[in-house]
Amino acid sequence: MLPEEAKAVAEHQRRRFNELVDVFDRPQPAEVMARLWEIVASAELRPGAVVLDVGTGAGVLVPLIQSYQPSTVLACDVADKMLQRVHDKYPEVRTYHTSIVSLDLASNSVDAIFMNGMYGNIADKPAACRNAAHLLRSGGRLVVSHPEGRAFVDHLRATSDLFVESLPTKEEFADLLEPLGLEVISLL
Repeated sequence: MLPEEAKAVAEHQRRRFNELVDVFDRPQPAEVMARLWEIVASAELRPGAVVLDVGTGAGVLVPLIQSYQPSTVLACDVADKMLQRVHDKYPEVRTYHTSIVSLDLASNSVDAIFMNGMYGNIADKPAACRNAAHLLRSGGRLVVSHPEGRAFVDHLRATSDLFVESLPTKEEFADLLEPLGLEVISLL
């Protein structure tokens, strides 16, 4: 995808997710919450960790992350209304109105990065993963997940005007992440 195409996709995503903020800020079904707890647990967070929630939306992961007593929770999103909702609900979270591709934080400054329910929405996945690898400390974890799985993502692709690509296979992730010094441990 050309840079100008990626910018157009990002702008469309920003507009659409701003329109959908109330849809995303609803209580989740018990089975989705159970899956979200599993996703957060997979990062093996320790007290005092610095955690980044990419594409945070309305902040569904924030209270789950906070239960592990991190020192800092960072959240970025392209939709300013989503970030405002996160700020209103969790004022202690540091929010950044940007994509992971453009997020400018210090190198080796984050212990865990979550890309939950949004990886398919990233137009420039190689750049997103490069920046994630740049931000992660040695031994840090990048958790890419969707609580409703591949079939749900593929349904969104077919029925939504959002930019959504299918979730990659383990092999596709390995091809993307291993050159960046990241290892694929498992698919959630």
